[in-house]
Amino acid sequence: MSRGARWILGAFSAFFALILVASEQMAASNAPALIYLVAVFCAAISVACFFSRLRNAAVRLIGAMVFLATIAYLVDELLTEPAKKYSGHSEPHWLNAIFALIVFGLPGLSVALRGKYPSWGKGSSVFRGDATPPSSGGENDDTVERI
Repeated sequence: MSRGARWILGAFSAFFALILVASEQMAASNAPALIYLVAVFCAAISVACFFSRLRNAAVRLIGAMVFLATIAYLVDELLTEPAKKYSGHSEPHWLNAIFALIVFGLPGLSVALRGKYPSWGKGSSVFRGDATPPSSGGENDDTVERI
């Protein structure tokens, strides 16, 4: 990821963390621990963007938080309404929680354990910090079929 992109992402995530903490201080919510956890998540993103020496630890923390969030979603769905009828991807359901665990949680666990984004993921070179070669002609070769 380019330096400019890291600075923009880091600035916005730090801003979001500050806003979350400030809003919780001004008007307490029903779940203050959840608000503070999201603020910590945003702060970890900011740390990963700004401090290269702390990047590995911050990335591992982000991966662990994503994995634990998907596990918590699955446990919550299994404990609240396990016999609920499945009504699609737009409603909370234990089947959607399993999908979230597979799509987000397992890569998050891999990041937490290995300290880097899995190489099998689409666009993984961007998340690992590899330099991306400039595109020839300004078009993405994956989406344009050459005849």
